[in-house]
Amino acid sequence: MNLKIFSNILRSSESLMKKSLRHGICMQQIYRSWKNDAHPPPLDISNLQTMEDIKLKLFNIMGLSGKYENEDRKWLSEYLPKDQSELPARSMNDSFDRAIVPLSTDLSLQNKYTTTFKGLRIGRLLEDMDHFAVWIVMKHIYNPKQPTDVPTPYVVVTLLVDDVIINANRFPDKDLIISGQVTHVGKTSMEVTLWLEQLNDGKFERITRAHFVFVARDPTNTSSVMVNHLEPVGEREKNLMILSAKKNEDRKRARQNSILNKMPTPEEQSLIYETFMKTVDGKEPMIGNKVLPASSVWMDDTEIETNILCHPEDRNLHNTVFGGYLMRVATELAFLVASVHSKTRVKSQAINSITFRKPVPIGSKLKLIGKICYTSGRVMIVEIIAKVDEIESKKSLTSNSFYHVFVAPNNVDAVLPQNYHDSMLYIDGRRRYLDFIAHLENGQL
Repeated sequence: MNLKIFSNILRSSESLMKKSLRHGICMQQIYRSWKNDAHPPPLDISNLQTMEDIKLKLFNIMGLSGKYENEDRKWLSEYLPKDQSELPARSMNDSFDRAIVPLSTDLSLQNKYTTTFKGLRIGRLLEDMDHFAVWIVMKHIYNPKQPTDVPTPYVVVTLLVDDVIINANRFPDKDLIISGQVTHVGKTSMEVTLWLEQLNDGKFERITRAHFVFVARDPTNTSSVMVNHLEPVGEREKNLMILSAKKNEDRKRARQNSILNKMPTPEEQSLIYETFMKTVDGKEPMIGNKVLPASSVWMDDTEIETNILCHPEDRNLHNTVFGGYLMRVATELAFLVASVHSKTRVKSQAINSITFRKPVPIGSKLKLIGKICYTSGRVMIVEIIAKVDEIESKKSLTSNSFYHVFVAPNNVDAVLPQNYHDSMLYIDGRRRYLDFIAHLENGQL
């Protein structure tokens, strides 16, 4: 992100900015360290494993044939530990690995990763990062009870992805290097930090860093199971663990302070009232007599919906829809929502959070609903909600939520709520906007 975009982002009210800066002091410190917290990329990338290699290794670890069939894995439960003390501690370096996406030499891959504007598709990157993060988790898990000739009894499920800040400079014909390691561990959960770099003119440039959180499950995916404790080795690992522990606490605090758990602050309530007054007809001021101010649109009018039939080719290792695929289709819908609203090409600048609530069964209808929930100058916060409709039973469940940040070349029309529910979504979007600007460092990625 350049300085011009950054200065436009900061054209909000003084009180909002002060609050944002106070909120982001600690997170800024984390952000400032992100360029230097990855292992340096290898000088010789000719012998690096590819993402196709990673996918094959995961199939072998799970003991899967690759066919679309329900394979009985219940028998593997006998190899699971009963307590975390049965598992040896692991260091971050034990799980560290790298892989390459050889875009410079593989034309078919280039076509898959290229946007209509000859950029690099963020959705494709998220697919690869999700696969790679699962591989990192599998490298972290070391279970002495498991014989070498037996598939892993573990099932790994993605819970969330957050704090993804994206570099606008990315190319569809330059090699991608993905690296990562486990940086935080609970009893059954693990955080994986991934770094994505691109080789450009002989130098490695950071495209993004992302945090994936997983939970380990038993072979039938019905209950959580213990994983290896994480023990840092050296100052670098200790510092990463401290930052990851703080991030984990921040996540808990964010859930506690969610708009669904706590009413809006006095400042936010004032903002709701001010927004309401903007929509009151000055000529005939009456409650319910709404008008749309100039250069504004109603939030609901930004909504775009798409429906997808989930096929076996998009399944994960557990025969439900692969999380990376869900991230890709949601990202591309979010891009469409932002582009239609701004009537121009937009840049994907960040992903505030992605939450996995329910698995998506193969054969179900996946409905994605996208809308813009907050705007400020050139910045748009886009919400995507994924719902699973079971065709036979007609039941509908929310499976995922995605929040993306896009930046347009020019100021966009303001998005305004029409009812109280939309007002809460507006406040939630504003909080995500504040979180986004708190992660910027002097306008540079």
